[in-house]
Amino acid sequence: MNEEIKVDINPEYTMMKKQKNGLYLSQEQVEILEENNIDFTKCKTLSELIYTIEMYINDENSDVLNNLLDILQERNYYQNYK
Repeated sequence: MNEEIKVDINPEYTMMKKQKNGLYLSQEQVEILEENNIDFTKCKTLSELIYTIEMYINDENSDVLNNLLDILQERNYYQNYK
């Protein structure tokens, strides 16, 4: 049995865009944060956003948020590593 898996590719949804607070986040990431009631607009740096997510994860364990946290931590490392 040969099943096809259809994947909807939407670059507008996954492309990083500058938010009003200066952070670069994709619409997908924004939606994840909003679904978890994490106000990313108050964060001025990626490190601050990472800290905010870590504090939330201490109270609520979410695989989706853990995945987002891993992505943001890796990006923060490469952007700020000298």
